[in-house]
Amino acid sequence: MKKSHFMLAAALPVALLFSCAKNTAIPLEKEPLLEGPTGVISVQLQTPASETKATSLSDNDVKSVQLFVYTSEGTLETSKYFADYNSGTDLKITAKTGSKTLYVVLNADRLNFSKMSRFDSPSTTGTDDLADLSKNTADKLIMVGKKNVEVREYDPNKNASPVTSDVSVHVKRLTSKIVLDKVTVDFRNTALEGGSLDIQQIYLVNVVGKSPYGVADEGDGSAAKGNPVTLPSSHLNTMTNWYSKGTLSDGAPAVTFDHLSSNLSCNVSGNETAIGRSYLAYPNPADEYQASPSVTAPVHTCLVIKAKAKSGSLIDTPIDKNTYYTFDLPKLEANKLYRITNINITMLGADNPGERITTGKVKPTIIVDEWTDGLVNLEYDF
Repeated sequence: MKKSHFMLAAALPVALLFSCAKNTAIPLEKEPLLEGPTGVISVQLQTPASETKATSLSDNDVKSVQLFVYTSEGTLETSKYFADYNSGTDLKITAKTGSKTLYVVLNADRLNFSKMSRFDSPSTTGTDDLADLSKNTADKLIMVGKKNVEVREYDPNKNASPVTSDVSVHVKRLTSKIVLDKVTVDFRNTALEGGSLDIQQIYLVNVVGKSPYGVADEGDGSAAKGNPVTLPSSHLNTMTNWYSKGTLSDGAPAVTFDHLSSNLSCNVSGNETAIGRSYLAYPNPADEYQASPSVTAPVHTCLVIKAKAKSGSLIDTPIDKNTYYTFDLPKLEANKLYRITNINITMLGADNPGERITTGKVKPTIIVDEWTDGLVNLEYDF
């Protein structure tokens, strides 16, 4: 996997992302005047490497960039917004001298979160400060990153530093990505021998639909440092922050499902059927299945394959029905990829997506990758 580097520059001002209650919002189109000595932060942005095929849209595409500079006390000092990112330019922002924390947000709408004091301390009230899953597309994935920087005074007209304060920021995607690679169907010597299985829909259920823009504290000593902040429990238990509780709903964003315009007709003689479908979901801490999803506790995010099964002429009792194959996903984390492969269908599925198959064996392999320039390849077993 290749590593992509982006040099960003030029500047259009932006909105306040988070500020203490005593602060007022910084205008979107006008950078505030800063009193006292100032310096220039020059940013190099390092995005995760894309795993997509050469013919597909890149998981790394950058459409817009927002920079937010916080003081050591956690107060938003200044910010800038770049509506149209052009590769190869510099990204610079003027800030007061001293120790600062720089936050970077890619591909998000202009942010103005006056309720928030810091990225790493998400609000416990309201949802204005949360990124909606529907805002992510294949070529516009919301990414976040942060870096501590010491700003030197930059003023060529006085005895001050003649160079900018350079900083490289590694950003990570807020979403998890679920990839369904292939399905094998083999109805030989079964009640469906000679029949067909046409896949009609593939979708996710129990999807966390909102996520903070925050980044874990670099100094907390945990393995999660630098990763996107997960949804607080006060938000996680709120119905409006979930999509498709238990079944596909009309309000689900397009990134969570395929309503196939033409069915995928699976070969029923044991050959692999190429699927190659990708879906997005925000991090979900659930690690066990609940048959009756509730907003009071996390539940598994699941992938569902809805298919139409028809028997052939080799059996006496005809079958013509919808059937469902539902697979629990492991705990979903931001910026990780969950590759589902080796689904071997040898029997009818369940009558509805909330049921599990209790006989026979339709068991996938799920490989968990870091979705960056390095792979972990952890196999998830049911």
